[in-house]
Amino acid sequence: MTSSSGSAALGSAALGSRTLGSTSPVWAVPRGTEGIRIMVDGGVARGMTTTECLAGTGLDAVDLDDETEQIWAHQEFVVIRNLLGALGDRPGLGAGIGAHSTLGRTGVIGFMMLAGPTVRAALDRAIPYLALSPTHLRFSLEEGSAGPNGDGIDVASLLAADDEIPADVRTFVVERDLAGLAAALRGAQIDVGITGLETTLGPESAVILGESWGLTADEVRPHAERNRLAITRERLDARLPQGDENTAKLFERQCRELLDDRLARVGVAGQVRSRLRHERLSWPSMAEVASELHIDVRTLRRRLAAEGTSFRRLLDEVRHHRALELLALRVPVSEVARELGYSETATFTRTFTRWEGVPPSRARRAVQIERVP
Repeated sequence: MTSSSGSAALGSAALGSRTLGSTSPVWAVPRGTEGIRIMVDGGVARGMTTTECLAGTGLDAVDLDDETEQIWAHQEFVVIRNLLGALGDRPGLGAGIGAHSTLGRTGVIGFMMLAGPTVRAALDRAIPYLALSPTHLRFSLEEGSAGPNGDGIDVASLLAADDEIPADVRTFVVERDLAGLAAALRGAQIDVGITGLETTLGPESAVILGESWGLTADEVRPHAERNRLAITRERLDARLPQGDENTAKLFERQCRELLDDRLARVGVAGQVRSRLRHERLSWPSMAEVASELHIDVRTLRRRLAAEGTSFRRLLDEVRHHRALELLALRVPVSEVARELGYSETATFTRTFTRWEGVPPSRARRAVQIERVP
C-alpha cells in the first residue's frame, strides 16, 4: 500500500491552472542554487576553485550569492561533470559532497520538514515539493512491505527513483542525494530509523552510502533494481522535536505558492527547453515530452504557439547552443553530430552552416556561452 502523498513523484504537487498538469517532473521546475552551492563547497574543500566548478554553466560566484537566482537541472549536471573530471569518477565522491547538506540549505521545504510534526507527516508533505530542493531523485513512501534483508520486520520503504538522471552522472547523484538526506536529517536531529538499504549502486559505493546512514555492509544490498531505504513503521509515527502542525501547514502553503510561481514564470517553453537540455545523447520526441508533462501533443503544440514558439524551434535552439559549446571545447565535428542526434555528419554540417553561416570546421573559436534563460 502506498501512502496518500507518497505516491507522488518528486517535484509533483497539486499545481494551479497555470501549470501543465497535475504533476511536474524534476526537469520541468527551475530551482534555487542550493544544490550547486553544496557541490561547489565540496569541490573547493577538495582543491578545486569556484570557477572550475562552475565552468560551462553560465553561472559565476556572484550568482551563488543571489537568493533569487534560479537554475535548471542540466546546469547542475554540468557542475557534477566538472567535479568528476577534476576529482575522478570514484566511489564515495558523491557521498562526500552530500555530507555538506543541511535541511536549512533547502529553504522553506526544510523548515516544513522540521515542523513535521511526525516523521511520516514530514515525508508526506515534502515529497510533492522536492523539486524545490537540491535532490534529483524521485522519492515516494511505500508502506506494508518487508525488510530488504528478508527479516520480516514491519517496515515502510522510502523509494528513490533515479531513472530520470543521465547515466554518466547517475552514481554521483544517487550517492550525493541519499547521503545528503542522511546528513541533513542527522543535523536536524531527526531519526528516521533506517534499518536497511537497497541501491542500484555497485558494492563499494553501496557500502559507503550505507555508512552515511549508520548501516553495516550486511544491511546493504548493491546492484538492486531500485534505491530503497527501509524504515520501521514505529519510527514513521515518532514525533519530531520541533514539530508543530500549524507551522507545517504554513510552510506547505508557501511551498505550493513558490512552485506555482516558478512554473508560471518560465512557461511551457522553458520547461520543454529544460527537458531537451536534460540529456546528452537522448533527444525526446514531442510526444514523449508531452507525455512526461501529462498533456497531449495537441495541447503542448497549442501552448507553445501561444508563447510564440514550437517544439521544432526549441529543439533547433538547444542543438545550436549545444553545438557551440562542444565546438568551443574542440570536440571533433563527427562527435558533435552524434551527440546532437544526427545520423550523418553531413546533415549536421548543413544545419550548422544554416545557423552560423560557416561550416563547423571553420567555427572553432572561443565561444562566449550565453547564460541559460
